[in-house]
Amino acid sequence: MKNMTSKKVKGSEEEKFEELEVDVLRAMIILHGSAWKPDLYDTISTIWRLKGLDFHQMIEASELLPKILDKLDRKGILRSERRLRGDLSRSEPLEDTLYCLENERNISEKFSSDHIVLKYRKEIMGYDNLRF
Repeated sequence: MKNMTSKKVKGSEEEKFEELEVDVLRAMIILHGSAWKPDLYDTISTIWRLKGLDFHQMIEASELLPKILDKLDRKGILRSERRLRGDLSRSEPLEDTLYCLENERNISEKFSSDHIVLKYRKEIMGYDNLRF
């Protein structure tokens, strides 16, 4: 997976799947190892915009996300569980899926110089001291 950190979603189905797995890991690193499903999906779509995916590529990729998340869960890379979370627009908690990255430190080290993660942190999060 490490050598696929800059490809766009194209090519064989397996290549697409592997690149999308990398994008999920990028998002989980950006989100510090845990995220509710809507936050994870939002971060992944922002990563896709930074990578220059067009609308059709983003739709195609988003259709594969449930399978990818399930595969990462089965591999023990990502853990998911249904939990209650607060929502300011509701009077009661909402049931949602929480994703947690297993072995976050190791994965974070591998992505510490990833161009897309650095670009996200600089352009979206406003970390001005990052250099490419």
